[in-house]
Amino acid sequence: MNFNLNKLNEDELKLVSLLSQCDNNTDKYTALLFFKFGFTLTKSELAVVLKKSQQTIDRRIKEGINIPRYIRSSDSEKASYIFPIAEVSEFLTKTIYVKC
Repeated sequence: MNFNLNKLNEDELKLVSLLSQCDNNTDKYTALLFFKFGFTLTKSELAVVLKKSQQTIDRRIKEGINIPRYIRSSDSEKASYIFPIAEVSEFLTKTIYVKC
């Protein structure tokens, strides 16, 4: 990927610097996710990252397959789901092949 470093803003330059220090894809995913979302993702943010619908994320949670590990806020029906970026990064590394 080629891009003009002169056109990047300060935050983007920090991200490029951080990515250049990453040794593996898991670390790169973690850096990218942290830059965009912070330490955790919601179900809707995970859907964006995985390029899946919210319904697909809900189905995968219900079936317990093909989903990063998560934290459930409670046992109630309206519990929220929290996806730590470390778990999402590991999931992406195991499920996505990146051709350089």
